Amino acid sequence: MPYFSKEKVIPFIIFLTLCCLAAPCLAGDDLEVQGYTSPGDVLSPGESATAVYTIEYDFESDEESLQFYTDLLSPKWKLSIVVDGVSHDLPSYTGRYVSLSGFELYYDDAYYSQVKITLDGTVPEVSGTGNYTIIQATWYDYIGDTVDEEIVEAVIVNPSDIDEILETREDELAELKNYLDEKEDLGVDIDSAEEKYEDAAAAIADAAGSDSASASILLSSAKTYMDESYSLVDEAWAEFLIEQVESTINLVKEMISEYEDEGLSDDSRVWVIQSYVDNAETLLVLAEDKFDLPDYDSARNYATQAQSKAEQAYDYAVSLNEDLDLKSPTLAKTASPTKSASPTATGTSDSSGLDDLIPDIGGDSDISGMDDIIHSEVNLESAIQVLSVIGDALLDAFDFLSDLISSASDN
Repeated sequence: MPYFSKEKVIPFIIFLTLCCLAAPCLAGDDLEVQGYTSPGDVLSPGESATAVYTIEYDFESDEESLQFYTDLLSPKWKLSIVVDGVSHDLPSYTGRYVSLSGFELYYDDAYYSQVKITLDGTVPEVSGTGNYTIIQATWYDYIGDTVDEEIVEAVIVNPSDIDEILETREDELAELKNYLDEKEDLGVDIDSAEEKYEDAAAAIADAAGSDSASASILLSSAKTYMDESYSLVDEAWAEFLIEQVESTINLVKEMISEYEDEGLSDDSRVWVIQSYVDNAETLLVLAEDKFDLPDYDSARNYATQAQSKAEQAYDYAVSLNEDLDLKSPTLAKTASPTKSASPTATGTSDSSGLDDLIPDIGGDSDISGMDDIIHSEVNLESAIQVLSVIGDALLDAFDFLSDLISSASDN
């Protein structure tokens, strides 16, 4: 290994350090554009517009250039080259294109240079509402290739589009109102969503009496308010369904508890009811998990499935209560669009009358669908809860089948 003296190593380290420090100061290949457009970023044809922007650049030679372009009519350009804070005003320019050569713009790296632009013009008539160029700045190298390009845009509104957009927003507002009324009839709390609806309605009303540019902004805001209203009511709806499932499950569990107090823990009919409750709890875990993501559509889907299972458990329990002459608690009205039909429960504790019930629990409607549920995108905590519910159900099934086998052996 060769030996290096301190006299050689230390200067070399200093040289590397200086290189590293100098690296960020090398010329960049990006234009930096900052400023504003008046009267705003949404404009109407025929009105006057002013754009005030600063363009930062870093030329490597005087053979490079900048070119500016605008869609504004009758443009008047006032340009200043600012070097280390000192402005050098250039003659005024007219026309949609303005070019500045490197002879005017280039200063070595010891100087900080930029171009200040004040552009006045008239907003043109447009065939359709959309984004149009206020200032386009293009940096060319010594052979005329583009090094970088930055574009400042504004929305120019075609007044003929406003009436159509206004009509569309009014129709959308009516649809939202119907949607909110439907959910309110189900019992969903729509207060937060209704506030956003009122904001949207006010914006649409104001747009009807405003100029095209202001109307465009108001109608855009109205759309945002309506989207927020839908999101809020969908959240409230999912939460409402989940709460209803929890209420139904708790109600059935109270009924199961009463059966256990009556000494019916091993009754096959109680096992059927418990199996439906287990399925409902599994689906409820998934509904709560999707709600937290938030994925309200999936949360409602799982909650609706869970409510269907919980209601089936309740219907079986009501039938059993009739057989046992027990009073059945009242199930609250659900927000589900449909309610599952109630199969006829058996009146005896033996297995002969369960043929119509057990296939429903172990058939395609539950077991085959369980694979999809297990493979759903749920978090670890929810997965553990799901597996726990399934495990309890399997243990109950094992105990039930063991009792059947034992009973058959005794006979």
